[in-house]
Amino acid sequence: MKAKVKVEQDLAFSLEERHQLGIHGLLPPCFNSQDVQLLRVLKNYEMKRDDLDRYVFLMGLQDRNEKLFYRLLTSDIDRFMPVIYTPTVGLACQQYGLIFRRPR
Repeated sequence: MKAKVKVEQDLAFSLEERHQLGIHGLLPPCFNSQDVQLLRVLKNYEMKRDDLDRYVFLMGLQDRNEKLFYRLLTSDIDRFMPVIYTPTVGLACQQYGLIFRRPR
């Protein structure tokens, strides 16, 4: 029985890592570095129409890929903190029933 592994790299796993972890075939066959994934996330982030949409997007990213989420935050902390903290988190609390995705 294999130990449970928290998979947070998504497509950043190399072929060797996929074989070692027993996840080969469970992920799409392409490989994308975390740098490429970061660029895609930034592009999607820019397409959001307001800070509440950006907040929902970032919380979804945190649920899916925590390493990429924190890499994004540390890439430009001044830009992202107002979205994941004050003032946007106050609006997110007020709209919680509308944006609830899954429990944490």
